[in-house]
Amino acid sequence: MEVRNWGQEISTVPRINKKVYRVEEIVDVVKNPDSYPSPVRAVGSRHSTTKCIDADGGTLLDITGLTRIDEPNTEDRDNMTITVGAGARYYDVSRFLQARGLMHYVNTEIGNLTAGAACVGQTKDSAFPGEHGQVNTYVVGVKYVNAKGGLCEVTEESGPELMSYMRASFGMLGIVYEVTFKITRLRLMKLYHKAYTLDEFIDQLDELRSSGCALMYYMMTFLDRIIVEHRSYITDDILEKADGNMEGDATSKHLLTKGSDWQFRVRNVCWSKVGPFLASFSLWVPRALKDYYLTAAEYITMAALATLAGDTVLPAEQTIIYHETPMKSTQYTFSIFAFGMKDFPQALRDYFAFVKDYHQRTGWRCTVLNVGYRIYQDKSSYLSYTSEEESMTIDPVTNADEGWYPFLKEYNEFCIQRNGKPLLNQTPLLTTEHCKAAFGPQLLEFNERRKTMDPSNRFLSDHFKGLLDF
Repeated sequence: MEVRNWGQEISTVPRINKKVYRVEEIVDVVKNPDSYPSPVRAVGSRHSTTKCIDADGGTLLDITGLTRIDEPNTEDRDNMTITVGAGARYYDVSRFLQARGLMHYVNTEIGNLTAGAACVGQTKDSAFPGEHGQVNTYVVGVKYVNAKGGLCEVTEESGPELMSYMRASFGMLGIVYEVTFKITRLRLMKLYHKAYTLDEFIDQLDELRSSGCALMYYMMTFLDRIIVEHRSYITDDILEKADGNMEGDATSKHLLTKGSDWQFRVRNVCWSKVGPFLASFSLWVPRALKDYYLTAAEYITMAALATLAGDTVLPAEQTIIYHETPMKSTQYTFSIFAFGMKDFPQALRDYFAFVKDYHQRTGWRCTVLNVGYRIYQDKSSYLSYTSEEESMTIDPVTNADEGWYPFLKEYNEFCIQRNGKPLLNQTPLLTTEHCKAAFGPQLLEFNERRKTMDPSNRFLSDHFKGLLDF
């Protein structure tokens, strides 16, 4: 039976495709290779744009049945946590927390993200000062089934080194069935957008980085324009006077009454439905008119984003739930590379020139706005793409067609030549050479740990075996 990712551009053909609802079912699968052949690979919402779901000839475990959400642990206000099943969707957990006056540190865009995938994979979102933009940074506890079918547990306190490996494991160290996140109290944000020319953005980059805002940006590469989304937490006088003594229900009621959500609701509809739908028409527009069509769409987007602002915005509202089986016209795909701050300004300028040159040579261009994020240095994952320094990303986004993959081959080479770091679950068409250039000896060290924990390669797919030279 063929299984495809959400974007429908990647497929795998496992011998067994099984949805699990209890940890005992996972144990039974792992312990019985005759009935459930290797590799055993866990999948959630299947939003990865690489072959992470690869389980050809093996066993695909759908963990979206593990949806339990426990009440948060708020006894220690500085170390609050919530424990959920590996199949719980990030969107559902966010709403559960918000109703209790709490929230995730990272309110990432794709709400379909399952807790298990968030734990072992790579994500990105613009980070607030003193915080991080990767969801797995805030995973402080994991329960998983090991390669022998045994039940195991690791926490940040009991095994920080193993936790670092688990956050970079992509399911190769075990099948996660329970995740504990560190959480924080609910806060409101100030949100606004500002447009810059490419030169203005690069010239003011240091000022933007020190502004105290989380930074996400939309790139109009053929207009030499960048629109920056500025987000910053606000101080709430009532909560400050209460000095943390307000009960969760009272805090939630106060902030939900005061907070607004229309800004992200409008953006989310445009980003997940309207934008890709309108962009999809460009695939059938004659080439002579296609550029005019897409340029007009970019101007309209610039005008629309300028209206999205607010002084008391609810953070969790930026998380989007995508339809599990969307119309083809609203499907889109993307890639991502992160660049350290010493390389990013020139890489960005070069990228704007690169996409124009590529279009001139081939006639192909992305149909949806390119985006990017500022993400602080973060060493919590063993293969973190921001382990060396604060980074900013360059993410092409498009309706996938026959021109996407040829573009990616040149894009990947472009980024690697400029010291870019990929995300192994969100950067398609990587080669072994790309991964070695980006992560070097860390891959060898990770593989040594992997072989110790899975000597029979129960969880190792052909994709990761070839990609990482395992």
